[in-house]
Amino acid sequence: MRQVRNKTMVSLGMSCQTAHQLRRLKHPGSDTPSGLFDWLICPLASTIKLLNHQIPDFSLSDIKIRKGRAYWAEFNLYFWHSFYITEADGRRFSIKETFEQELMRWRHLRDRFSALDPTKTVFVVSNTQNNLHGEVFDDSELDQYHFTDTDINHLTQSLATYFRTHTDEINLQVVTRAERSSGLSDNTSVTFLPMDHNEWKGSKSSWDLWWQQLP
Repeated sequence: MRQVRNKTMVSLGMSCQTAHQLRRLKHPGSDTPSGLFDWLICPLASTIKLLNHQIPDFSLSDIKIRKGRAYWAEFNLYFWHSFYITEADGRRFSIKETFEQELMRWRHLRDRFSALDPTKTVFVVSNTQNNLHGEVFDDSELDQYHFTDTDINHLTQSLATYFRTHTDEINLQVVTRAERSSGLSDNTSVTFLPMDHNEWKGSKSSWDLWWQQLP
């Protein structure tokens, strides 16, 4: 835990559970700022593509509606909680009316992400959010949230390239379940969590144990 206190903990998604748990686990010596990937539904292949393309801007015509959410087809990612207007009687979804605000926010978060020092950062990615199956992806899209050794290696390389460093400088922690991954059992940076019954937040006790065992 002593080393973790000097690191910035950054969520790479692939869904909201990672950001939620990092915020819950945050303590005074660890920095967990709002992140670019915090509230996206962003498969590993999408994150890799974003990094390889230097995380570009999106245009108004890029953002479509899919499954009732804002969707960027080129990068196959959902802005799951974005493009909403807060009103007295609740929230209203409007891509057109919120576009400029969301683009400015994207640029701000990209700048913050780009300014990270990879030698002082722990990147965390998870696919343990239960409602990824059903609410987000259907039975024909299981590969969208399945982690493989090849995916993780490509993500590590893309992070190293983006931050102009070597892969051995990238600390990528992977949180997954056995049935949602393959080929990761020999990776010391991978933690397998048991099944929980929480819709999206995940198991506090399982994530607490993960946090306590970080090097």
